[in-house]
Amino acid sequence: MKRDSTFLYFNVAYAAGLICFLILFYFKVKIIFLTIFIIIISAVLLIFKLLYWYSIRIVQQSINGVDKQKYFLFRLTFCIFTYITPVYCIIQEPNLIVSHYVSTITFTIVVILAIIGIFIERWLFFIESQQTVNDNNAE
Repeated sequence: MKRDSTFLYFNVAYAAGLICFLILFYFKVKIIFLTIFIIIISAVLLIFKLLYWYSIRIVQQSINGVDKQKYFLFRLTFCIFTYITPVYCIIQEPNLIVSHYVSTITFTIVVILAIIGIFIERWLFFIESQQTVNDNNAE
C-alpha cells in the first residue's frame, strides 16, 4: 500500500510539473530547473514502474494469453504516453523549426496524453488488484 501511494504522489508531482511547464512555456518563460526536474522524475518513475512490473510478474502468470496481450499493450501505451513522449517533446523543442503557437499546441496534446496515461495506469492497477483478490479468494 505504501508503494502505491508513493507512485501516486510522484505521478501527481510529475503531472503538476508538466502542467506548470506548459503554462510557463505558453508565456515563453524558460526554467531549466523545471525542465531537468521533469526529465529526472520521468526517468525515475519509468525505472520504478518497470521494476514494479517485474516484481509482480509472478502474480500475473495466471492471466490467460489474450489478457496478457491486453495488459502489455496498456502498459506500453502508459509508458509511451506518460514518460517518453513528454520528455521527448521537452528535449526536442529547441531544435524544432515551428512557431511557438504550434509548439504550445503540441505540448498541450502531449500533457493531456500524459495525464490520460496516468489514468490508464491507475485503472490497470485496480484491475490487477481485483485479479489478485479474486485469485486469493479462489484458493
